[in-house]
Amino acid sequence: MHGKPLLANARPIKGRFVMNRAMHAHTPTLAVTDPRSLTVRGIAFLRQDSSQPADERVTHQTYDVAGRIIAQRDPRPSSDALPTISTLHSLSGLSLLTNSVDAGRQLVLAGEAGQRLASWDGRGSERNIEYDVMLRPLAIIEQGRIVERFSYGNMDVTFGHNQCNQLVRHDDTAGTRFFPDYALQGALLTEARQFLLSLDVPDWPVAEAERDALLEPAPLQSRWRFNALGEAIEQADAMGNRQVFGQTVAGQSKTLGLTQAGISQPQALLADTRYNALNQVEQETAGNGVVSLYSYDQQDGRLTGLSAISADGTLLQQLDYSYDPVGNILLVNDTSQPDRYCNNQLIEPISHYRYDTLYQLIEATGREVRNGASHGPEMPGLQPLPTIDPCQVSNYKQRYSYDAAGNLLQMRHEGAHNFTRNMHVAPDSNRSLPDDDGEVDFVTSFDANGNLLQLVRGQAMRWDVRNQLALVTLLQRKSAPNDEERYVYDGQGQRCRKITRAQASGRTLVNEVRYVPGLEIRTTADGEILNVVTAQSGRNRVQVLHWEAGKPGTIANDQVRYSLSDHLGSSTLELDQQGGLISQESYYPFGGTAWWAARSAVEAKYKTVRYSGKERDASGLYYYGYRYYAPWLQRWISPDISGEDTDLNLYKMLKNNPLNHVDLKGNVAIPLNAHFYWEGGDIPIPHLQNMLLFKEINPDYQVNVWTSKVKHLLTPLAVMSESNDPAERHLALAHGDSLIQRNPEKLFSSLGQAYPNAQKLEAIYSRETNGPYKNYAAASDVIELASTYMEGGLYMDADVAVGQPLGSLDAPHGFLVHIENGLTSNAILASAPRGKIAGEIMDTIVDLYTRSPGMMDDNENYGWEKKRSTPGEGLFSRLKLTMHMTGPSLVRNFLPATAEENKAYAVPHDKFFYRETPYTNNTQLEQRSLSAIFFRNLRHGLNGEGRWANVRPGRKTSI
Repeated sequence: MHGKPLLANARPIKGRFVMNRAMHAHTPTLAVTDPRSLTVRGIAFLRQDSSQPADERVTHQTYDVAGRIIAQRDPRPSSDALPTISTLHSLSGLSLLTNSVDAGRQLVLAGEAGQRLASWDGRGSERNIEYDVMLRPLAIIEQGRIVERFSYGNMDVTFGHNQCNQLVRHDDTAGTRFFPDYALQGALLTEARQFLLSLDVPDWPVAEAERDALLEPAPLQSRWRFNALGEAIEQADAMGNRQVFGQTVAGQSKTLGLTQAGISQPQALLADTRYNALNQVEQETAGNGVVSLYSYDQQDGRLTGLSAISADGTLLQQLDYSYDPVGNILLVNDTSQPDRYCNNQLIEPISHYRYDTLYQLIEATGREVRNGASHGPEMPGLQPLPTIDPCQVSNYKQRYSYDAAGNLLQMRHEGAHNFTRNMHVAPDSNRSLPDDDGEVDFVTSFDANGNLLQLVRGQAMRWDVRNQLALVTLLQRKSAPNDEERYVYDGQGQRCRKITRAQASGRTLVNEVRYVPGLEIRTTADGEILNVVTAQSGRNRVQVLHWEAGKPGTIANDQVRYSLSDHLGSSTLELDQQGGLISQESYYPFGGTAWWAARSAVEAKYKTVRYSGKERDASGLYYYGYRYYAPWLQRWISPDISGEDTDLNLYKMLKNNPLNHVDLKGNVAIPLNAHFYWEGGDIPIPHLQNMLLFKEINPDYQVNVWTSKVKHLLTPLAVMSESNDPAERHLALAHGDSLIQRNPEKLFSSLGQAYPNAQKLEAIYSRETNGPYKNYAAASDVIELASTYMEGGLYMDADVAVGQPLGSLDAPHGFLVHIENGLTSNAILASAPRGKIAGEIMDTIVDLYTRSPGMMDDNENYGWEKKRSTPGEGLFSRLKLTMHMTGPSLVRNFLPATAEENKAYAVPHDKFFYRETPYTNNTQLEQRSLSAIFFRNLRHGLNGEGRWANVRPGRKTSI
């Protein structure tokens, strides 16, 4: 049985929250295993009220003889229904065929090195990839068309600027990207984008001259500058606007300046940033003088207050948050807004939230516009600023009910105008449709891959071969062309063009947005040309609107718009350069706009970023980078096909808990688990301090310490609790009980439930921790993969310190590693549960240890002996063999070939530090600030203790 917190709901009593213990009583999470210790059932218990009996939610898993999962069933289907997801594996353990009731069928053909050669899906789409001898992709063929080509720099003298072995040209589905200049460590310095002349899918010829003929003539060139640590300090966009990023001595973001093209005088967008002792942002001063203040709970570090004050002292925003012990938000109070009265009704600026025992949101209250509210893709009616008629807003309450798989069944809205939305869920999948139009037809409403084909009646949608939304019909006509919006994506799947076509007075009006780094180029059929400089100013967002033509008469050119946000990043206030209020917006829990107001309808038209900091399209959909979200349906409109989502419902949004989770790109976040490993003796106090400091800064994380003996943890913890060092005492006493000692043997036992080579991997770990050739460094490499693969989360070597809050890490491919200055280090590694890449790396380790001729040489101990007995830097030296068998050289083989593509696989390296030297003189410590004590001698990055290039003495002894 796996425990879970018993308390996750509350009722307010005189400003405090008392937990409803009865509701959560007897609702554990259970796991049922077979004789092989493989989990065959998972059981959760649902209750929405303490008076209800707990309802079981059972998931099922089936395994083959090798212990690999071949079928999974969510709590909804009966035993004779098709599995929710079924998988057919190759003899080597690779997934060949996946059948999903949500996402359809996918068949994969892999090469000898595990590279994907070809794939087919349920819609009949075919994709082939050609590689060079270094296994770098050369061409991607889809439906017989070469949609991408890759060209790399070689030893030829024509390639300069550090282009050797780097990607220098990428012809993709949107056009061509040129990479003419790299830094010494591999960072991209210059990028030029040329779009295709046509919106049709390309078929790239071999000759470069013929490819060039398909492109628009004018390239859009972006440039970057980096400091010695590889951090960006300047970005110049395609129009020549330069953003300059200032940092503190610790490498934290501090200032942001902008010099617009044609203007010599820079302006500050972010004037100053201050941090507290835990490196949480405490204060930000924007370029317009508005000060944003952030307050945190002293016990758990959670955000409790978020306020904004103008330069003249006016309170613009004051959001106060209350939580339950698990971290679910129970109340948000905007004390900057007045209480309003209308028709004897008190309208408070307070929102309340209630959850079930699975932490799904089941009830919410708040404020909405009284007339003109929208529960569909349309925006509600715009209210005027600076004053809002108190009778134009009213209270609302929403209640949500879900089926056993988490699909929304009903949303009941009580307000000035009551509304109920019922959803029909397919009996054999999680595909769902609203019953607004009566009968529903799941066969014609979704394609074979589970993509929704009609947004609302008359609004058809078209999807490309890669399951990317290509077109939405906004208005269907019988005798004239439809109004529609088309989308074009680059080779990484990111949208780079949006084209809207509409009919008016016999004319076809074409509006377009082009997205390049730091800039949006917006053009309209009326001749308007608007360049929008986009910047992230601390926690908030800034846009600078520069019109080349067609500027509205009521807006000054080069208008600066500061967007202040809530805890989710949703845009709540827009301010101008003088701190004046441009617009204000409030949201329903699942992202719909509850009410909004602006000082003019013209200025309101240029607000594009709203809920969760994402762009809202004309269709009402929010674009998240990999998928589209329909807030009125409370679900994605296409399934997650990344293979990294551990939830069997591929349409569910944020576990039905949108107040407490953020999805940055429409894919799965890394679970909030931190893993450390230590073996061979007591944990050194500096390393234990890193573990405790991580918990201090990241209270929402569970911190696991993998070690075979609990005394390895408890003995140094006792020493720290009585230390003369106040920082050590505080960390030990405040968080010592929060560290969870985990036994590696039990890890491998549970790993056998999901990974077919678990026993072989355990044997390797045993050899690395016992006998004359033991190597704890290699053992830690095995543990980091096994723990993050099995449970998900972030692994760090014990000598790595975290100096800033991490929050939820976003991993587009379910895998992250430390990449800095072109170097890869597995001292920091993160994976989604059952992550594909982590599993493939473990497969390779097993293969290298058991079948590699270079390791065996007719002697099963040969590899162990060589890996420890041969000094120096040769091919079979102890250092090189360890690097290639379990270390960073092995991990590097599973990452893309280019530095640009590697960005999606990199942890935020600016948040990780090392201690330069131990601090031993404790005199006068009591007189020093707590911040100085916590972070003394921390240096940005990883030194030799966290890299294999310079092996620390302890690790040298180990290998």
